[in-house]
Amino acid sequence: MFPPFFQFSPLPVTPLTIDLPLTKDFWREAQILSNLHHPNVVAFYGVVPDGAGGTLATVAEYMVNGSLRHALLKKDRSLDRRKKLIIAMDAAFGMEYLHSKNIVHFDLKCDNLLVNLRDPQRPICKVGDFGLSRIKRNTLVSGGVRGTLPWMAPELLNGSSSRVSEKVDVFSFGISMWEILTGEEPYGNMHCGAIIGGIVKNTLRPPIPERCDSEWRKLMEECWSPNPESRPSFSEITNKLRAMSNALQGKVSSNQTR
Repeated sequence: MFPPFFQFSPLPVTPLTIDLPLTKDFWREAQILSNLHHPNVVAFYGVVPDGAGGTLATVAEYMVNGSLRHALLKKDRSLDRRKKLIIAMDAAFGMEYLHSKNIVHFDLKCDNLLVNLRDPQRPICKVGDFGLSRIKRNTLVSGGVRGTLPWMAPELLNGSSSRVSEKVDVFSFGISMWEILTGEEPYGNMHCGAIIGGIVKNTLRPPIPERCDSEWRKLMEECWSPNPESRPSFSEITNKLRAMSNALQGKVSSNQTR
């Protein structure tokens, strides 16, 4: 039974099937996720049975506008440059927190960033969907082919190692920044084989529009660097996004006083 304060909250329920051999690991990681508390991470409230056959359902915080991907597909003109910066900062703050807790997401993309756009001045973005997340131990985490292809770092696809760092999430964040910028799906017209080959050979990245701000471009390219060690941490990313936001606000204020 849920505590009383959950009774009137609209909570999304996501069904999933858990294989018996994985049950112990699943409950261990579910316990860790239930202890995460951050304003930019979707709250994980628990797991409930969902019918026969071993199906379970996760119960999570409700975000009124759903995924950021859905909002971008609507070509919402209210999502101007300032708001896109806020959304990117929110996502980076959430990821910075997860990495501080040694959690690697493995499937960071706009489909898994949830938003509330009701406030016309201040959108809210939270990192969600931890279905592929792993708890990092020491300096590396077991990888393998996990995630969604266009957002997957080269080291997840080239088979060079089954152990990868949290920098796989930084690569995904760079691709997500491109999504936020363009509102498009990366490599939407390409076949899977061509995408895999291009990512592994480091000859494929999404085309950056000429209108892209130079600092946003620079950060994207740093995030999707082929070398994991060259990618910034999320602490560095949040600092750079904050500086961009402050610079933009300064320009707006300057124009208003003229």
